[in-house]
Amino acid sequence: MGISSVIEQTVKAIHSGEQRKKSVAERLGPLKKGILPSGCESFPENGLAFTVQDWVPQGLVAGVDSGFVAKRLASVDLVIIRAVGVVFDYKNGVVDSTKYFPDYFHFPEPHLSSGSLEQDEAEQSKSLMRLREEVGVMKKVIELHSPKYLFIDGSIVPQFQDKPRKESALTGNYSDIITEFESLYAVAEKHGCTLIATVEDSRGSRFRQILQDDILGREEGAAKKLSLIAQDLDGLSDSAILDYFLEVGERSCAFTYTKSISQHPVLQDFNSKWSKGIYGLYIKPAVLDRPLRCEFICHGGLKEKADEVASVALALSSMHREYAFPSVLIEADLRAKLHNDEIDLVFNKIWDKLGAGVKLRMRRENRPF
Repeated sequence: MGISSVIEQTVKAIHSGEQRKKSVAERLGPLKKGILPSGCESFPENGLAFTVQDWVPQGLVAGVDSGFVAKRLASVDLVIIRAVGVVFDYKNGVVDSTKYFPDYFHFPEPHLSSGSLEQDEAEQSKSLMRLREEVGVMKKVIELHSPKYLFIDGSIVPQFQDKPRKESALTGNYSDIITEFESLYAVAEKHGCTLIATVEDSRGSRFRQILQDDILGREEGAAKKLSLIAQDLDGLSDSAILDYFLEVGERSCAFTYTKSISQHPVLQDFNSKWSKGIYGLYIKPAVLDRPLRCEFICHGGLKEKADEVASVALALSSMHREYAFPSVLIEADLRAKLHNDEIDLVFNKIWDKLGAGVKLRMRRENRPF
């Protein structure tokens, strides 16, 4: 197959996919403002979409992100991580001042991971290190500055890829991270800080699964009325469906994070106080970007909390028509970003102390030709 043929097929496939998403969104239209079928407990709000109320940024809003670079050595893996907290102080919708934690610039923290780990464990080890650094900075930012809102880059819980096998040497590290996340939730609750996790390129399918199971798959009348069956949504992500379903300035209804906490690989490890209170929703901040997934914790008054989270996230994510992401996290990302020359600096200092006789480099890096 020639390159021209591949390009042509790719263009056709993308056009076909866009038409499919439009068609699904149009046929779901009657449910947008309508009453949901009875028994749809996974969608606690009585509707699929709502207009987000305007919010003028006021007070302290924080965001935390991290960057990391790893270098594999013969006997260990070297990882450097820089986690940065940014606090915007808003006055009438404008950033009046900015604070950074620990600093505007600081050298990344070096970490060592055992070289005896399997490939999947090595990746998990790096991720768990990064999460520990991030959560530590989040707690410090909340305790030192008491922001009203703190944005997290990524999910509000660790992902299933971060959970090691039962027999893995990393099991203890994973348990510690769960404890750290629960500690973060408690610190945020104590200081009256709302955690808002935003997933930049979400491939989540929870919203779609609820549509398929609780509406299209169970309510024959709804399926007939919409000229849509559950299988029509197969393979579509939440953001793909909602891209055409939501208008700019709208949010989806809030939904439970998972269908079954006891069967979820990560939430089953949390205290039920937290696992039962985790929700998600999507907002549409920009006309030329996909909907943005937001996750938050709520223990009552879900609609009010969902409205609040959506208003704050929308206000901070509507700066560019092609890139919808909270501005405080964009700043945190810029401050946390790492480059390979930074880990090379650490490696070279180690190399200098060990001497050339030590077999430190990987074989592929010593190839003489």
